[in-house]
Amino acid sequence: MFGIIGLGGVGMLLAYFLNNAGYVPYVVTRTRYGRYLIKFGGGEYEVRVRLVDKLPSDVKYTLIAVKAYDTESIIDKVVNIPVVFQNGIGGVELIRERLGVGYGAVITYGVTRSGGVAEVRGGVGEVILPSSVGEVADALKAGGANVRVVNDIEPYRWLKVIVNAAINPVTAILRARNGVILEDSNAKALAVAVVKEGVEVVSRLGIKLPSDPLAETLRIAETTRNNYSSMLQDVLNRRRTEVDYINGGHSD
Repeated sequence: MFGIIGLGGVGMLLAYFLNNAGYVPYVVTRTRYGRYLIKFGGGEYEVRVRLVDKLPSDVKYTLIAVKAYDTESIIDKVVNIPVVFQNGIGGVELIRERLGVGYGAVITYGVTRSGGVAEVRGGVGEVILPSSVGEVADALKAGGANVRVVNDIEPYRWLKVIVNAAINPVTAILRARNGVILEDSNAKALAVAVVKEGVEVVSRLGIKLPSDPLAETLRIAETTRNNYSSMLQDVLNRRRTEVDYINGGHSD
């Protein structure tokens, strides 16, 4: 029933939850390893997947966990109903434009990956899904994920975008862990300014955020204070960042 495109940290976490619910998902991934492990809650677990070049037609839901800038390259690999687990704004919109259907999702677990090993850090995260894909929510919840189902996912997507826009580039520029937002007054001031700009954007779009974005930014910075943001990880590993989709993201 489930396929995954992209087996980075988020893709591995999704596969882990699906394993716990009794599923071994089909996975399309660019880089393959002989074994996949995830460190979570003090334990280490093998992640079971079926690596394929093409998802079989009986896959009902394609969970998309590639970087936002890779969305264009994987559209032809999507089968049936796409559910997009990405940072930023732009990936879901492109999927909807090309395929006529696409559902956004928000995942707040702090997960990093090095080779075939992923690690969940920073306390208990959450998976937020629209009610339209209740089967996905049920499967992840059965696998131990902290799942919330909402009628409208867009306010939650934008809240995460604002938080990411405030934390990720600041930590990437300073080459510092997330806690720098709380520890350095200049870093905090810059993050606050980004949040204010984000609030203005969503206000003009007519979106009502589900919680205070500044409070959420500071909360995330605290709970993940020892984590390296995904953008900083990309910079340190000399990979392309998602800054255009996070700080430059827009919605028509």
